[in-house]
Amino acid sequence: MKKALYFFVTGCVLTLFSCKDEKKSTVTYTNSDTATVPVTQVAAVSATEGTIVKLTAEQVPDSVEMSFQKKYPKALTPVWVKYTPVEDDDMNMDADYYYVQFMNNGADITSWYDNMGQWVKTSTKISGDARLPDAVNQTINAQYPGYTIESIEKENDKNMEMYKIKLNKGDEKAKLKILPNGEVFKRK
Repeated sequence: MKKALYFFVTGCVLTLFSCKDEKKSTVTYTNSDTATVPVTQVAAVSATEGTIVKLTAEQVPDSVEMSFQKKYPKALTPVWVKYTPVEDDDMNMDADYYYVQFMNNGADITSWYDNMGQWVKTSTKISGDARLPDAVNQTINAQYPGYTIESIEKENDKNMEMYKIKLNKGDEKAKLKILPNGEVFKRK
């Protein structure tokens, strides 16, 4: 469920990046028939996702903004979103979360914070399997021969680091979370 939430949120942030309207806006995403909703407003959603609202920098709580600036002082073009979880998220239901997508040293990054300004996790897009640890590449080659890497994201939180990898081989698809030592943490 957390993986689905992450993909949903990342897709929404990417969609928000494509919006050209720089005015203050609060767009609430809810379950709907996305075929009738403009692409610039919403990504695909399901009934089990929380609510997200695009924020201006002024709308982000000071504690969250300060924590972000301390962790990423060279961040460029931050786009902020407030996320209110649902029970399926396995998140604290009494808290709102904030995530920000930005560029930092040439990397596309999404970073999450709780409503108290505490950093929760970060995901960084990676291009090319050469940037993966050897043990991760060995696991992929051994367990998924002939598959092509579609996307790679390096995720880390306070407790662990892992690589989220999407693979495909024709119509066959696989989604993995692999620890730096090559151990498969999660597989779909």
